[in-house]
Amino acid sequence: MITYDNVKIISTKTDKDYWDEDKRKHIKYKTPKTTTKTLFENNIFELGELYTAIKFSLEQEPYDKVSVAFDVKQEY
Repeated sequence: MITYDNVKIISTKTDKDYWDEDKRKHIKYKTPKTTTKTLFENNIFELGELYTAIKFSLEQEPYDKVSVAFDVKQEY
């Protein structure tokens, strides 16, 4: 049986500019603002559960970059 340990799904959002209502135009940041948010952090025992967790995370944050990291272990 294959288990997926330390599964971590992270959403990363990068803002390059913002709308200034007083000047009525977009203003760019000097350095882009990056916001990271952990969506899921747990152990998973089946591939179907991993797929479901990734799909659910993509539905939560459809416009942001989603990264997945995990360790794979085989049990006899």
